[in-house]
Amino acid sequence: MARKKILILGSTGSIGIQALEVIRLQPDDFEIVGLSSYRNEKLLRAQAAEFRVKETILAEGTNLASFIAGIKADLALVAISGSAGLIPTLAAIESGKNIALANKESLVMKGREIMTAAKLHKTQLIPVDSEHSALFQLLQKVPKKEVLKIILTCSGGPFWRKTKEELEKITVKDALKHPTWKMGKEITINSATLVNKGFEIIEAHHLFGFDYEQIEVLIHPQSLVHAMVQLKDGNTLMHYSPPNMQIPISYALNYPNRHKFLLENVGKRSPGPFLPPTALDFFPPQKTLLKGIELGYQIGRLGGDNPEKFVRTNEKAVRKFLEGKISFLEIYTPSFFTPRNNEA
Repeated sequence: MARKKILILGSTGSIGIQALEVIRLQPDDFEIVGLSSYRNEKLLRAQAAEFRVKETILAEGTNLASFIAGIKADLALVAISGSAGLIPTLAAIESGKNIALANKESLVMKGREIMTAAKLHKTQLIPVDSEHSALFQLLQKVPKKEVLKIILTCSGGPFWRKTKEELEKITVKDALKHPTWKMGKEITINSATLVNKGFEIIEAHHLFGFDYEQIEVLIHPQSLVHAMVQLKDGNTLMHYSPPNMQIPISYALNYPNRHKFLLENVGKRSPGPFLPPTALDFFPPQKTLLKGIELGYQIGRLGGDNPEKFVRTNEKAVRKFLEGKISFLEIYTPSFFTPRNNEA
């Protein structure tokens, strides 16, 4: 059987590096036909040498789009973070490649356009976000008409129980200490502000076609249940797995098949069921101080160019926070985002 040809966009970032770790476990199943990075040339060269990849590029935007169009691949993993992932995502779709999508911002910014393009080019979108991967798998089990609502879980980040006084003293070092996930700097800050979950609400709306009234968020500190689907007859389906991104990456790369993923790969010494160390706790999200979730609902419902503005202004605010120019709570400052009343 021929190996699946994989193009990895953003191979030197957190998701790209973990994808290569998964591929190392399946050398007979995958062939990497292309790699891209924004500016980490040293690591890109090392990856290309290890996996014998001839086609690589150090670029973003339109230059990267041309590179994507010229690569023949069965699947493109879009592992580029932030708004920079929009053009590559559209380019990969328009070139007819199936997409393993780890860039939520592209769907937040241009969700309707991306879903329309995917349908036009008969492209399969397989989400890599743990929550959306979980929903993707759960919703294959039931007809959409039977679903009452979908539920995204949220670790809450490191600050969901903090007071305003405590949040006003948060440092960059504090905000980069996520309790359960190891991620890049920007997404770690977005998780601390809960803006990441706001993005994911809009992403779920476009990916699965549910109204915002049918999308709920629950704080789940253990990060073991990644999503739930509540059915009209009172039953609720849960998706449960260890908090390790290699699991949804492996699922996306192997889809529609599943590959044996030994739990030793996520730090457990022997194979077997992964049992929670404590009870599974769920709480309603905090809305008054950590505003990211409420912003997701508000901006998603407004539609128009507001979601794109949400992404871009949040990126500016996070950069300013990381540079020490604003405080943690100032990431939400209205001067960085003032929504306009456009129709969704």
